[in-house]
Amino acid sequence: MPPQESSTLMASPPAKSVYAKYLAALGPGFLFAGAAIGTSHVVQSTRAGAEYGIGLLGFILLAVLLKYPSFFFGPFYVSVTGKSLVEGYRQTFGKSVVALFALVQIPVTAIIIAAIAITTAGLAGSIVPLTLSPPTVAVILIALCCALTFVGGYKLLDWVNKVFIVILSVTTVFAAMAAVPLVDWTLYPATAVSPLFSTATFITLVAVLGLMPSDITLAIMNSLWSEARNKNQGMRSDTAAEKIDFNIGYIGAAVLAACFVIMGAGVMHSQGITPADGAVGFASQVISLYTNTLGEWSGVVVGISAFTVMLTTLLTVLDGFPRMITASYYTFTREAEAEETRTLEGGRAFLVCMVGLSLLAIVILYTLMGSFRLFMDFVMVVAFLISPILATLNHLTANGPTVPLALRPSRLINAWSWLAIATLTLLSLGYIYVRFIY
Repeated sequence: MPPQESSTLMASPPAKSVYAKYLAALGPGFLFAGAAIGTSHVVQSTRAGAEYGIGLLGFILLAVLLKYPSFFFGPFYVSVTGKSLVEGYRQTFGKSVVALFALVQIPVTAIIIAAIAITTAGLAGSIVPLTLSPPTVAVILIALCCALTFVGGYKLLDWVNKVFIVILSVTTVFAAMAAVPLVDWTLYPATAVSPLFSTATFITLVAVLGLMPSDITLAIMNSLWSEARNKNQGMRSDTAAEKIDFNIGYIGAAVLAACFVIMGAGVMHSQGITPADGAVGFASQVISLYTNTLGEWSGVVVGISAFTVMLTTLLTVLDGFPRMITASYYTFTREAEAEETRTLEGGRAFLVCMVGLSLLAIVILYTLMGSFRLFMDFVMVVAFLISPILATLNHLTANGPTVPLALRPSRLINAWSWLAIATLTLLSLGYIYVRFIY
């Protein structure tokens, strides 16, 4: 990009109507929703409903509310500095923190990609009869999504994701509405698999809330998508526009999480059905239960909804994770270049990161997917345990020296953020005590 474009990005946007400004900002929030509404929703939320009825729904929504500032600091930071949180970490804490962050994220992101891919493959096999094995289908899906994101970049990803988000939102809401009459609306039903105040319920809560609405790493990816949107448009969206875009995606993720809990409570918990452990078996189980309970039409709706959810997630994470690792790499190799002028997608570093993470995910698919439920619980717990650290980094970056004092978050959002950090820390310590000491 020519040097003069950097000054354009750093300048305030030209005058335009309020509606046009907010419409132009839409995109990263939808990508946030596309990445967040994945395995945590289709698998964990549905399973929570199947085992606990609506008993855990309040905790899930509370977790979504509590984590809001930690996620919002991603697009917020871009709106006031023009840079992503990766660059914010480097300028606030130094390169060592960025390096440690990237090293931790590489195996975690590969595990998440593998989990999303195998779940998507399982849903595909439940909708259309396939002769290939689920891991093979998962590999094909990974390859197709990689090709699409690498060739199309942010602009194509944004367009495809918006189409998928509309489909998954409509079908998921319809499926949840169909399940509503079957739900036992007792606050915490006696038929739950374990009492509310028990070690088993606490461990389940940690596993479910670990990726609800998503891993806090998504805040970093969201900041990179906001940066890509700014570059694509040649101007930076202000904080108000970023907030509206983010809120749409965030609230949408919360609503659909509730929908999947209701679906699990209505078609599985009400019939006392134990969820299957495997991704393929669980997907087939949910769809067949809808078909048997509410008719053929409902199975089709649920199948399309769940598959679209997972395909959207796979597509967005196969752009977001390589983008995040590439940005981390660039902090060590291209520090002198203004971050806003970089084109992350389509370059050699991005391709290497995408292929590397995909190959690692494929290895995991063929070696570590014996017990899908145990595997997913492990991923959720790891995500939960590192949440306080990432939330703290986001908070300190948004309030750090790279942000002008007058533009820093309000006292309310900062107090909210500290409450989230304290709560996540206490829950993480509580989990370690219950799991390994008690």
